[in-house]
Amino acid sequence: MKENVPSFLERRNADWLAGRSSVASGHLVLIVDDSDSDIFFLLRAFASSGVKNPIQVVRNGAEAMDYLRGEGKFADREKFALPCIVILDLHMPHPNGIEILKWKKTRPEFRKVLFVALSNFDNTRSVSEAYEAGASTFLSKPLQAEDVRNLVHSFDEYWLRKSQSADTLLAEVSGK
Repeated sequence: MKENVPSFLERRNADWLAGRSSVASGHLVLIVDDSDSDIFFLLRAFASSGVKNPIQVVRNGAEAMDYLRGEGKFADREKFALPCIVILDLHMPHPNGIEILKWKKTRPEFRKVLFVALSNFDNTRSVSEAYEAGASTFLSKPLQAEDVRNLVHSFDEYWLRKSQSADTLLAEVSGK
């Protein structure tokens, strides 16, 4: 019987996230990806671009939906805040990124959350499908630090225009 031992990259990613949690500030970013190597390179791109936002990582579509709904092990919103940005791999086991995007379109509480679709496939069909399903923007893997800097610049402009804190957004979403 095979033990469930974390891979080298999974341990490195977890260590990086744990070390960063005490200095992170700003709006929460949720990364949804099932690939340790893609997460590794995405986290490094965030670090080298100077991103200071808190980051949570979930490993599949089912965990992503539980996180977004605040259910199961993600029920504690103090520990697992509602994200303002979701970076979503489109090609994962069920539910995949496209299915999650379609689901979120039916949920008014996510209308102000930015969903960034990620894929190794950047053909016109993949990009169109992501936007039709509800993606706010689309990026091709692997991401480079410059891609993240451009993304952050766009997000900064969005949040400055909206001028809402994560607490305000959470209160609005929960109806309090």
